[in-house]
Amino acid sequence: MSFADSRFDADALRRRYDAEREKRLAGPRRDIADLTGTLSRYLDDPYTPVVTRHPVQDSVEVLVVGGGMAGIVAPAELRKAGVTDTRIVDAAGDFGGVWYWNRYPGAMCDVESLVYLPYLEELGYVPRDRYASAAEIWGHLRAVARHHDLYDTALFHTRVTGMVWESMSRGSPR
Repeated sequence: MSFADSRFDADALRRRYDAEREKRLAGPRRDIADLTGTLSRYLDDPYTPVVTRHPVQDSVEVLVVGGGMAGIVAPAELRKAGVTDTRIVDAAGDFGGVWYWNRYPGAMCDVESLVYLPYLEELGYVPRDRYASAAEIWGHLRAVARHHDLYDTALFHTRVTGMVWESMSRGSPR
C-alpha cells in the first residue's frame, strides 16, 4: 500500500493519543496533571505582573502558540517571506519559552551557543560562552523578537481556549 492509498483516521489517532496519555498519567503521576490543587501555583507567572485586558477574538493568517525559540523563528521567517498577518500567543509574560521560565542559578544550554542560538549573524551577536547561560539565551531571544518586530503582534499572559481551522481546497474555502 502506498502513502497515497492510506486513509487518515482522525478519530483512531485521537483514541491512540488518549490511551498513551492515560499510560503516562497512571498512578502518582496523575497528581502532576491536576493543576487545580496544590500545584496550581505553577500556572502563575512569578516574573511579570499580569496586565488585565479584554479577551481577544482574532482572525489571522498564522497563529503561533508559544513564544519560545520556534515561536520566534517561525513568524520571523514568515515575515521575510511576506506573511505579516501573524499572532503569537504565550502564557508567559515575555518571549523565551523555557528560557523565560528557567531562571535558576547556573542554568545553561548543553548545546554549543554558535549552533543553538538563531540569527547570530543577522543581529551581529557573538555569544559570551561556548555554552550559553539561560540569562544570555533569554536575552538573545528577546533581542531577536525585537529585531523582527514580533512584540507588536504578541499576546502574553494569554492561553488559547479555542481555534477554528478554515481549510482551503483547490482555491475554494470549505
